[in-house]
Amino acid sequence: MSTSTLEDEIREFILTSVIDEMNVLLSREGITDDSPMTVDGLEVDSLSLIELTLRLESRFGVEIPDTDIEPLASLTLGGLVAEVIRRGAKA
Repeated sequence: MSTSTLEDEIREFILTSVIDEMNVLLSREGITDDSPMTVDGLEVDSLSLIELTLRLESRFGVEIPDTDIEPLASLTLGGLVAEVIRRGAKA
């Protein structure tokens, strides 16, 4: 699987998790790779970020230690996708 396809899969997984399963964000409208994970973006709070991290670990076989979760809040959607790939995501 090419990196861009994996990026698309991770991005879709994040958006589906946050919108459809966790009910954090109501719509994808206006969400881009430059959207922050928190305020004025995906609106993911700290507890939701922990849940999202656990889902990403399970789905893509990456390890994100508890100490690394808080810094993820400062990322954009595109930054989080890149971080999951950097940690060795598998399709």
